Amino acid sequence: MRFDSRTALITGSSEGIGYAIAAALVAEGAQVVLTGRREKALAEAAGALGPAAAWISGDIADPETAHRAVDHAERQFGGLDLLVCNAGILIPGVVFAQPMDEVNRVIDVNLRGTIATVAAAAPALAKQSGAAIAVISSSIGRKPGPGTGVYGATKAALQYLVPTWASELGPMGIRVNGVCAGITETPGFRAGAAAIPGLEEGVVATNVIKRIATADEVAAPVLTLLDSAGAGFVTGSIWDIDGGFGLGAQHA
Repeated sequence: MRFDSRTALITGSSEGIGYAIAAALVAEGAQVVLTGRREKALAEAAGALGPAAAWISGDIADPETAHRAVDHAERQFGGLDLLVCNAGILIPGVVFAQPMDEVNRVIDVNLRGTIATVAAAAPALAKQSGAAIAVISSSIGRKPGPGTGVYGATKAALQYLVPTWASELGPMGIRVNGVCAGITETPGFRAGAAAIPGLEEGVVATNVIKRIATADEVAAPVLTLLDSAGAGFVTGSIWDIDGGFGLGAQHA
């Protein structure tokens, strides 16, 4: 199996895309550490994955959470080979009406939390051969729309940081790639999109596949990028997994 004896830390992994990535990694022989804020959901997710899964709770907006998670992975499984930065939140709002506490929360989780996690994990990853990082961004970071400005800006920033980190961490033996995910059927999407009427319909109308993604359809490309045997010469790239978002209108 592709990930035998490899250990992965996955942020925001009690459900949705993060959980799908964790499940796919375990199926390929990996050990995983799940993180998130909800202890009960994490315990249930890890229990469903079996003895190859551990978990640790904490708010990724707090830099200490990242350090505790990395330490937990090293204690539980003897090291850290792979990192998936998936944690993120969408709080819709327009610039003239969105409270600054919501703005700060989205930035703290999506951007500062990801930066803190990569910084905390890099020394541990550098100890392993074939270490890799996957950063989960969003197609909204490429194609702006009303009500998603702050969220989209944080995701666009991650797309800038992926090649930056690839150049900085490459000399340490760490590859860094990103996935720019389109709208995906997850509980988090449903919670956030409820406040943006017509979001799903608008995206489906302008993509080629004419539906939204499943979490498994995002997880599979992530595993491809993490696999150093198959993608060992790939770093600093962003892979669009969005059903051809924006192309469908050309065929309408």
